Amino acid sequence: MTIKKEIIHKNPWFSLEKHELKNNDVYYFLSKKPAVFIIAKDINNKVALIEEFRYPVRKNILQLPAGMVEEGSSLTAAKRELYEETKIIAKSWKKLATFYVASGHEDTQIIVYQAKSLKVERNTTLEKDIKSIKWYSNTEIKNLIRQNKIECGITLASLVNYFID
Repeated sequence: MTIKKEIIHKNPWFSLEKHELKNNDVYYFLSKKPAVFIIAKDINNKVALIEEFRYPVRKNILQLPAGMVEEGSSLTAAKRELYEETKIIAKSWKKLATFYVASGHEDTQIIVYQAKSLKVERNTTLEKDIKSIKWYSNTEIKNLIRQNKIECGITLASLVNYFID
């Protein structure tokens, strides 16, 4: 049972919290809004991956389109994020999984969607940190994983749920 909560730091993306429990345990953790990761699959059964610069690791990372659930449903957020990051609109959506990123030190929940029946806008400007959007077959994705070229843990977990579906 929690007897005291303290927000140590807060910004628009997360808060760092300290919770003291009745049994003298103390937990420090990140509290974040849920996020969506989208597996956009085209008519050739290829999946879109974006290459995006990630400052904390100071390099470009290959990952699925993704973003936070700011308001409304997770499906609404998935549609918005897919369009914002890739300029793709999907007619068909399926929820594949829900899981936590790192339940020992943050409460972030991830919701994974598969998007199909895609309409891709061509010749558009990408968001500032997104370097490219590329399409990969399942075999190519599995090879990228084996070669450690997909380093985003949430993308890896999302792809596991895609491959077992």
